[in-house]
Amino acid sequence: MATTFEKGQLYHLPIIDFRADPDQPRKYFDPQALAELADSIRKHGIIQPVLFCPGEQGYLTVVAGERRIAAAKMAGVLSIPAIMVEGNTDEIALVENLQRKDLTPLEEAEALDRIMKRHGYKQGDLISVVGKSKAMISEIMSLNRLPEEIKNECRQDPSVPRTILVEIAKSKQDRGMMTLYNKYKAKKLSKEQLKEESRTKRKTQGEMLITSFDSLKNRLTAADADSITDEERDRLAEQANELKQTLDDFLTTIQRPNADNEEPSSETDTREEKPVLS
Repeated sequence: MATTFEKGQLYHLPIIDFRADPDQPRKYFDPQALAELADSIRKHGIIQPVLFCPGEQGYLTVVAGERRIAAAKMAGVLSIPAIMVEGNTDEIALVENLQRKDLTPLEEAEALDRIMKRHGYKQGDLISVVGKSKAMISEIMSLNRLPEEIKNECRQDPSVPRTILVEIAKSKQDRGMMTLYNKYKAKKLSKEQLKEESRTKRKTQGEMLITSFDSLKNRLTAADADSITDEERDRLAEQANELKQTLDDFLTTIQRPNADNEEPSSETDTREEKPVLS
């Protein structure tokens, strides 16, 4: 006999009773973040209940909290807190992820597209669902035009900003979108190489500073203050000044902001960089 659940009631249910929703908006789970969540669950348990609705064959369909369940399984947890929900589970799952900013731009676009097709919505109907402007929804939906090659790469690399993808999606043809995407990747790779070169340079400078400091320290330790000659004193002073100048140059390098290498703080930042399209 199937168990009867009450809407809004908190339950503690066996984790094996839950099944993932194939239409869950969120598709990508960062492995490291998932492992960290599993460690947290081992120490503190699951703080936020998952949301579910009764599914087929007695199983429970996860509406929101699939990542928590995956981490709980990694942590060896046998039962989890859960709350049953009713209504449009597609909308609930989407909004729950959006409120926690868990969706990548592509996941958000695909989830909105799926809701429109399944429930016969128009773009204007989504305004009240996700709380975004009509212009923003239009931009998000445009990402569904991207070629599958770009989509697949973005599923594996969720760091590509939405504004970049929107600019790419404005191209009319797949070939044009691929050209813009490849330009973006090349530019990003170039920045990463510059960062790596800068890190290597700073490491070399740091090692040189340590060597120079140790040399000066040894000479000062060995020097006899009572019998040191003027020539030796001048050489020590010169070496100390050189070390100070090198240290000043090094500190200037690591403290100076590098605007070209800074990443935007968020996708909604109006200062976010646009791709070079020409």
